[in-house]
Amino acid sequence: MKKFLPFVIIVFFAMMCGKVNAQNFDNPGEYMGYISKQQENTSKKFMSYASASAHGKKARKVENLRSKLLDEVATSKGNLNSMPSFKGSKEYRDTAVSFMKLYYNVLNDDYSKIVNMEDIAEQSYDAMEAFMLVKETVDKKLEQGNEKMHEAQIKFAAANNITLTADKSELGDMMKEIHEMNSYYKVIYLYFFKPYKQEVYLLEAITKGNITGIEQNKNSLLKYAQEGLEKLNTAKPYKGDNALVVSCKSILNFYVKEADKMSTASDYLLGKERFEQVKKDYEKKADHTKQDVDAYNKAVNDFNKAVNTSNSNGNQLNQLRSEALNNWNSSTSSFFDYHTPHYK
Repeated sequence: MKKFLPFVIIVFFAMMCGKVNAQNFDNPGEYMGYISKQQENTSKKFMSYASASAHGKKARKVENLRSKLLDEVATSKGNLNSMPSFKGSKEYRDTAVSFMKLYYNVLNDDYSKIVNMEDIAEQSYDAMEAFMLVKETVDKKLEQGNEKMHEAQIKFAAANNITLTADKSELGDMMKEIHEMNSYYKVIYLYFFKPYKQEVYLLEAITKGNITGIEQNKNSLLKYAQEGLEKLNTAKPYKGDNALVVSCKSILNFYVKEADKMSTASDYLLGKERFEQVKKDYEKKADHTKQDVDAYNKAVNDFNKAVNTSNSNGNQLNQLRSEALNNWNSSTSSFFDYHTPHYK
């Protein structure tokens, strides 16, 4: 199954100082401005990477941009680390260095762990939840680092009589949009994934001819699909765009229909067992009465009808499933492509 959940690290940099043309670190405004500039540089590289990931750029280009982002973070960390203390205080500078170090470790180490988890996330709903929890933990780690950075900035400004006015930057808005977009998508995606995974178990039970497994998984599929539909009834459009919700409802309605029709699979398997027993008993006899022949022929006809019904039902469900999944994948792809800010 094609997945559309790009790995995105959310970083909110507080860039509240004007541009600095010189590096006069004796001036508190320019000292702050230089630190903000390092943050801005990494933010730009991050947005290029995030935009390419969401807009379906080639894997090689996306990985190349991540590599450039890592290089930029390392460069910024080095630039910050080489700064002098300000009037004997290293607190503001060291906080900025610590954040860049944290950011680099997340991009380099946590990213690798998340990529490895993504490979197994679809094995179960619990694994998918764990995967998303790790992503949330990483985001929270960075948010806490940002908060420390912001606190250090405010403290430095207060100590040096600098008045901070929030500079509403386009870059900051873009990063906020990515955070909101992914938070929204994650909720809808889990409504889809739970019955999606349950259907996998159902189809496996059918392949194995496990009637008990079919019934159990069929009931669970119906339950999860109905629960998802109920939750989707209260889901709001994302910035006026309801396409993802509509698409999710469509595939969940398919799962409800599939659960209802899967009784034919159990009927087929039960009919197969009965026919095989009739055939076995029939072949044991050396001579057959007209009654035996009529009973056997009826069993053959009944089984053939069950086979035809099962095949017809299976073909119909396969077509509907393919259409529903293609629609879902297309909708998620369009969702990210449309709502992720374009940034070069």
